[in-house]
Amino acid sequence: MPPRPGLSAQRWQEMREAAIDFLDQFGEEAVALGWTATDLFDVHPTVGVIRVDYCGGLMINVHRVAAIGDTWIPYGIQTFRQDRPGRPVGIPVCMINW
Repeated sequence: MPPRPGLSAQRWQEMREAAIDFLDQFGEEAVALGWTATDLFDVHPTVGVIRVDYCGGLMINVHRVAAIGDTWIPYGIQTFRQDRPGRPVGIPVCMINW
């Protein structure tokens, strides 16, 4: 079941697979660099991924992560910045019961 609203079942499956791939490849490094569940898996508590400004690094894209830095995750031509000033904090997607 996708964390609705804002995601189709197919897109959720693609994001989930990309997130599992990230954890397999970069999980230990992400922890060592200080990344948290909030940084990676946040969504808006009531409107989900529709509010992309609330989304964590793995909730904005279906692309596989190729590298990770202490404050950034690149996705092809996009980069998620953990240290973006004024970034609102949501709740990790796994804690939502829609």
